Amino acid sequence: MLEPILIAVLAFLVAILATLLIIRTRRTRGAILLDEKAINELIRAVVENARAGKIPDIATRVSHILRHYLKCDRVAFLKINRNSLEMSHLAGVKDGSGVGDHISLTRELQDKLKTVSRVTPVSELRNIMPKEFLSQLEDIGFNYFFSVFLRNNLFGVYFISTGLPADNASLKFLTTALAFSLSAAYHIRKQDKQIKRYENRLKATAISDNNDASVSIISRNDLNRYLKIKNSRSLVSELIKTLSRDLDFSKAAFYVKPAENDKALISVNWQLTETSDRILRENYGQILNNINPGNAVEAEKVLVPPSAASAQGRNNPRGEIKYIASLPWIKNRRAVLAWHGERPIGEVDGRLRKFWREALPIIEHVSRYEEAEEMSYTDGLTGLYNFRYFKKRLGEEYQRAKRYGRSLALLILDVDDLKRINDNCGHQAGDELLKSLGRVLMDSIRAIDVISRYGGDEFCLILPETGRNRARLFMERIRNKITSIKLQIEGVSEAQQYTISIGAAVYPSDADTADELIRAADMSLLKAKEEGRNCSKLFEPGFSRKA
Repeated sequence: MLEPILIAVLAFLVAILATLLIIRTRRTRGAILLDEKAINELIRAVVENARAGKIPDIATRVSHILRHYLKCDRVAFLKINRNSLEMSHLAGVKDGSGVGDHISLTRELQDKLKTVSRVTPVSELRNIMPKEFLSQLEDIGFNYFFSVFLRNNLFGVYFISTGLPADNASLKFLTTALAFSLSAAYHIRKQDKQIKRYENRLKATAISDNNDASVSIISRNDLNRYLKIKNSRSLVSELIKTLSRDLDFSKAAFYVKPAENDKALISVNWQLTETSDRILRENYGQILNNINPGNAVEAEKVLVPPSAASAQGRNNPRGEIKYIASLPWIKNRRAVLAWHGERPIGEVDGRLRKFWREALPIIEHVSRYEEAEEMSYTDGLTGLYNFRYFKKRLGEEYQRAKRYGRSLALLILDVDDLKRINDNCGHQAGDELLKSLGRVLMDSIRAIDVISRYGGDEFCLILPETGRNRARLFMERIRNKITSIKLQIEGVSEAQQYTISIGAAVYPSDADTADELIRAADMSLLKAKEEGRNCSKLFEPGFSRKA
């Protein structure tokens, strides 16, 4: 089921470390301890063990990487098992050390672990973790921990012993990357198990129902075919084809609005002209308002011509569409089905309702799959898209811009002095700042723009149909807006002000490929940093990387 996604997600997540490490090395003047071997080893661990479904083996290999590349002479991983944290892996500790096998997972401890998004001193767990267990860890020499969690799902916690300071760039960067990779693996595996159980229930129901041909409209063969589809639009297309064949529709169209307001209608047009399809799309909301949920009516009763020209027969789908129905959809939403057929509506209505009742569980099944896949595109802290989604969309927008000869702008920005806020107010305050910045950026972009968290305190904005002049104006508007904000953080007495630096590049004037566009925008950001920060720079040919 989800194993291909699991492998792709994790392999991609760790593969991008190589690119990011180059950037981090440059900015920290060689402070990174990792080399290509570390990255390659993690990639092999993820791909080989994910394909075999051995997530615990990934955790073991992660332990080796921590010990070999981050000077962690002791590593312990405790995984969640119901209401306990159980020892899953222990390395570098002699037998008979006295470390317990498990501890009770209290609500207070769970809440604490879900707020730790980076490597943190073990001392922060005092008064939260059982004293005896914590004392055992400290006596052995464990001095840091980091959690493995995604959104609200906690999967486990690593304890490590290392002589590196907590602010070491390598320690912070790799532990964060490892934690996210593992949490993605655990989350997707969890979703995979749930979806498989759901599939089995659907199949069992179909087998039972098919003992009586009058009970089920969707055949067992069709059900097996539908369950192989993992995309809502593709599934709806197949359902409408089956329905049209079963009820003798000569033309049909289907529309439903996804839960997310920024997403386009899920739609299927079967044999309908483009003009009629466009008018039905435009009148989607009006149609739903004019039909009671679950009902089917004659099209003449709900389609109001949008113009005088329509009333004369042009731009009017009423000649193509005879009936329209309002159908239930998942999450308490409604869909529109329009069709042309010779069967009377009374004859069609009952069979249509029955077919759709059987289809809804399959639709819900695919929706769960899509949600599980979507999780791999979301940054857990800010709720924005993550680097993986950014790379996917940048590739798509680049191809679109290239095909149609359009401009495409890419902005990379970061917070100028996040360390100051982390040091003075705590890392939770820094996290609140990043979340606030994400909200400001979301409120400042168009529906067609894409914003993602690039990593750490960096964010990326993809701006289709945007040339150099508009990119320059947008950068300054965002920078000035951030500068004017006084951020009030809970638990911090004084409102915090901060600034950002922005670098941008535009296709095709500054780059020929998507990768070149990233490099050009990144060099522009470095130039902004070099010139004092709190400024924006649009790429110029003279910009270059410094060793």
